[in-house]
Amino acid sequence: MRGAAPKIAVGVGSLALALLGAEVALRLAGYDPREDALSGRVQLVRASAAPGRGYELVPLARGTGWGTDVEINSHGFRGPEVALAAPGRTRIVALGDSVTFGNDLAYAETWPAVLERELRASGQAVDVLDLGLGGYDTTQEVATLEELGLAFQPAHVILGFCVNDVGVVSMSMETPFVESDRVCPLYASRIAQWLHVRGVERAQARALFERNREETYARVFASEIEPLDGRLLPGLTELRVAVEHAPAADQDLATRRIPPRWYASERRLGRLQHAFGRLATLSAEHGFDVTVLLIPYLEEDPLIEQGLGLVRQLAEARGFQVVECGAPFRAAGLAALRIRAGDPVHPNARGHALLARDLAAAYPAARAD
Repeated sequence: MRGAAPKIAVGVGSLALALLGAEVALRLAGYDPREDALSGRVQLVRASAAPGRGYELVPLARGTGWGTDVEINSHGFRGPEVALAAPGRTRIVALGDSVTFGNDLAYAETWPAVLERELRASGQAVDVLDLGLGGYDTTQEVATLEELGLAFQPAHVILGFCVNDVGVVSMSMETPFVESDRVCPLYASRIAQWLHVRGVERAQARALFERNREETYARVFASEIEPLDGRLLPGLTELRVAVEHAPAADQDLATRRIPPRWYASERRLGRLQHAFGRLATLSAEHGFDVTVLLIPYLEEDPLIEQGLGLVRQLAEARGFQVVECGAPFRAAGLAALRIRAGDPVHPNARGHALLARDLAAAYPAARAD
């Protein structure tokens, strides 16, 4: 033991120096997830009492979250302050998830903001209100319209359909840190923060896989799943055959890809049909037109394209206008329109501009119907 003691001491000293070096490096890099969480997203979002929403933005909140500076108006959505009544102006409500909200983008770069500028430049007196929020699916978006958007008496509603909207990607209300962690001595260490965040992220990934299992999905959303329109069954059967040899959904999720198997699920499409039906009812009751914007998947995937074709059928069966931007996106290069190289879901500012351009071109025709 006497001979081993110096070696142990050297080993312990080396480990301590390595940990100290890592701590210093993390601090110099500005790594402080505790502060980022408590001054950012924790202050921006809260649980919602409105049926179907799950969570919502906090009115008048300000902070950094989802890769951008966020300012929430007094009504509870991203964008400038607006009055409920707007005599002489047309209101357009934009529904959607993190793409419509504008993760990693300044508000002015999001497709709702660009669309508003384009329509105003063409002489139309419009306001485009961005009611998007990350993780929302179509059911949550329609619930947001009911709770928040109808008060603005929209003449038109644009629903931004993202390829992950038939899955469950809702924002977790569990955050890595809570307010009491500000005074926790352990988290004074950036290494301890890193280890804690890694553990939380792994737990959330496991929960995501569980929520998206077909059995779990069917149980949780049983009251919102309706028998699928028979006109979709041939296309659904064709897609089911095509995905037989596709990777398992968990494998796709682990690599940030959207599982085509989701679109081969009659339950998921039945729930989407239910949400579209509710949107159609609101449209008839409140006198607004509906456009479904199919936001392209930023990766060549014929199976996803087949799935989006089924979504288009569902939308058109409800009398909605459908705007697709696949051709201009492919012409610009799908990978070139990604906000990050490994993210096939979120378009960058150029992609948002293309979405807005196609919507602006379709908007007058929609209003004339």
